[in-house]
Amino acid sequence: MIGSQWNKWDLHIHSPMTWLANNYTPDDIAGFVQSLGEHQISLIAVTNYFYFRQNELEIIRDEIARQGLSVTVLANVEFRLDQQNRDDQFINVHILFSEKLSTERINETLSRLPLRLTNGGGKNVYCCEKNVTESGHGVDTITVALSELTDHLNSELRPFQDFLIAVCPNGYGGYRPGATGRSAAAATEIDRQGQIIFGSATDRAFFLRSDRYDGAAVKPVFLCSDAHSIAQIGERYTWVKALPTFEGLRQALLEPEARLQIGDDWLATRTQKAHFSRIDVEGTIFDGQEIRFRKLSIPLSQDMVAIIGGRGTGKSLLLDALRSRFADAATRGSEQRTVNVQRLCVELDKANGEKVCFDTHSEGYDYLHVSQGEIKTLCQEPGHISDEIKKMLRLAPHHEANSAGVQLAENLSVWRAWREFVNFKNEHGEPVNTREFQEAVAKTAREKIDVLTSTRNRALIEQFRANSGRQTSLLQARHHATALQTAAEAAVLDLNAKIETLNAAIPDGRAIPALELSALLADVGAKQSSLDENMSRLEEDNARIIVSFQEQGLGQDIAGLLEKVREYQRQVEQAEEQLGIIGAREEHYHVELARRGTLATGFIDSLLARQEAIDVAFASLATKPHFSNEQQALIREILTDIRIYGQPHFNVTAFYNGMLDYVNRGRFRESREQSSAERLQDVFRIHTIDDLRALLANEPVLVLPECPDKKLTIEEFFWRNEYFNNQGPYALLGFLFSPEHIQQYLSVRAEFEYKGKTVEKLSAGQRGTFYVCLKLATDAFGSPFVFDQPEDDLDNDFIMHNLVPLFRKIKAYRQVIIVTHNANLVVNCDAEQVIIATNSEEVISYRCGALEYGDHDAPNSMRRAICDVLEGGRHAFETREQKYGMLWLSTQ
Repeated sequence: MIGSQWNKWDLHIHSPMTWLANNYTPDDIAGFVQSLGEHQISLIAVTNYFYFRQNELEIIRDEIARQGLSVTVLANVEFRLDQQNRDDQFINVHILFSEKLSTERINETLSRLPLRLTNGGGKNVYCCEKNVTESGHGVDTITVALSELTDHLNSELRPFQDFLIAVCPNGYGGYRPGATGRSAAAATEIDRQGQIIFGSATDRAFFLRSDRYDGAAVKPVFLCSDAHSIAQIGERYTWVKALPTFEGLRQALLEPEARLQIGDDWLATRTQKAHFSRIDVEGTIFDGQEIRFRKLSIPLSQDMVAIIGGRGTGKSLLLDALRSRFADAATRGSEQRTVNVQRLCVELDKANGEKVCFDTHSEGYDYLHVSQGEIKTLCQEPGHISDEIKKMLRLAPHHEANSAGVQLAENLSVWRAWREFVNFKNEHGEPVNTREFQEAVAKTAREKIDVLTSTRNRALIEQFRANSGRQTSLLQARHHATALQTAAEAAVLDLNAKIETLNAAIPDGRAIPALELSALLADVGAKQSSLDENMSRLEEDNARIIVSFQEQGLGQDIAGLLEKVREYQRQVEQAEEQLGIIGAREEHYHVELARRGTLATGFIDSLLARQEAIDVAFASLATKPHFSNEQQALIREILTDIRIYGQPHFNVTAFYNGMLDYVNRGRFRESREQSSAERLQDVFRIHTIDDLRALLANEPVLVLPECPDKKLTIEEFFWRNEYFNNQGPYALLGFLFSPEHIQQYLSVRAEFEYKGKTVEKLSAGQRGTFYVCLKLATDAFGSPFVFDQPEDDLDNDFIMHNLVPLFRKIKAYRQVIIVTHNANLVVNCDAEQVIIATNSEEVISYRCGALEYGDHDAPNSMRRAICDVLEGGRHAFETREQKYGMLWLSTQ
């Protein structure tokens, strides 16, 4: 049974057997019943004046059964009191009788009720057809005293179980609520005696107030048709969320606001909720164990479902099975049981006319599931709960590095390449990429040239060397010009292809013109020709120098001399070229070194900006434009005692313990006085975020034991090989400058306060209370909310005074499913559906129903089951009933 559902009720409707104002076709019971079916009315209270015709109720019930309809028939006897309102009209009251009472029993009970005559006659008349007829009067000339009526009914029947009293505040025969003067006392007394109000939508707000008079209880207002003809049936009615029974009516008395709605289109305009509409289970639950589900198809209410049961009955297994179908349902820290149900299907109603069945594990749906013990586990670790808060605020748990991450990775690659370049040694073990080495090569070559030259040939040789050096420079420039030409031609082809694609994609008449670099290419060509001409002239000049050697009649081997000079000159030129390369790379290294600091500190700044993002996300929870005013007010109410704020957190311990993996531990060996991490701290001296920023900006902050009077930068430390293990400095470089590693020790946590207390000052129950409130505030109106045994993690005071009213409001916007052993959560939340778990010889089964299922004192009633299963169940029911004035019922 799916529990309490919305259906149409009419508690004041006259049948073709009514005594007065009968506008029906005589004896047309079939037409009367047919009209009830056409208007889809689920419960009626057949009304007649003072007493019924013989078998009136049974005749109508039999016709309902004959037509195959499902309409519950209560009895409503309308009395005129001996009091009049300001319009000199006699005030009406109605007595509603349980469907368990027959027409004969009701008439027999009323037959002993003394009546009064409207003409003031003193003749004794009693409330039955025979006596009234014999007296010469009719139902239009008799009245009754309210006190005599209530006293008589209380002596003959059981109030609230057999009958209820309805009064009419306005209209013909009505009293005036909020009256003043002499009529105020009479109006208040009638209000006190009535448990139900027959009125309109305009009366609803008034009777939902408890300040109408001292001790006033809120009361349900029913809109009724007061039909006296077929045409009037279905014109006015009330939507009621309850089983169409007298017990359901009594439940509506306890929930006069939530269980009643007035309006033809109300059902169509209420919030549509995606919800789990059915669970099918059968077979074994755990691999290798005998415990199993009985074959069941369990329909689920879209509002609130409470699953209860004794210890070991499997009340939580149904939620474990539900969770097993969805990948994202379990949150970190939950005490999960790995269930593997032999046959399991979960049906999701998407609230758009479409239903989806999940009969295998799926990542296709995300809903809010709080497992047993999850809150307690999460709230023990601040880092975990911070990540959960960010997740609830729709923020990533970690900061996305984006382009900064790419740029830092490229920067670290440049640094590694520079270090490998500088440390490279040729086959002779010589550091050929250092300035010192290349300057020594050039110096040696020049000295050899000086030895080979004389006064007579020095000028020619110097000119020859200068020409050769100039030729080398021009040749390099020729290579650059060729490279520029190639790059320009490739760029034109590539960019024009992209321009053509973009123009074709958006034919809006505004085409991007093709790139034209012909002028540039012409200039490059001219430059190449000029370089070629200059190199030719230098070649010709060197040829003349050789001729000059010969003409001077020098006795040397001119060819050999020039060859040696040329070789030494080549060595000089190569050394100078390499020095140029070294200089350029060194300059690039210094640029990238400065850029590394800028990128790293920039990333830290962007990471710390998450503080504001957290603050803004929290502040905007209750101001989302797509929320209604009622929804925004609900979110503000949930967050009343909560404050969430971003807080930068530098984990010094994680920072130093992490670095120990990347340095030579021998240099930081633990001593009796200090740990390795403490010795590392003595060198790095990083304790705050500002210290970290200075370190990464390459400011001098480190102090080495061997030079205690000088502070070093991190870059200087990287070049001290003795401080590193076989990984070299690269691992430490990545630990300090990679965004992924930085977030291992630097983060912005989502901190919170609850009722002005920070997390370390809160009890476990208060932490759980905060967690649940935030869960609901950040996802209040969406997917189903499943909570397994909230009382395990929450304060009892919060459950009764906060969670109960919160669930009552939240379930209007989302499905709520709980497993509980707390009667207050079932009864005072007015759960639409109660599911009772039982375990018979390791076979788990479930029985479903509404709170109002079964007679009040019946052994199979849901009330009795709740009282048997849940500690405090009877007290919860009685406290609730006393609140609404059902004192007599609570004493039974």
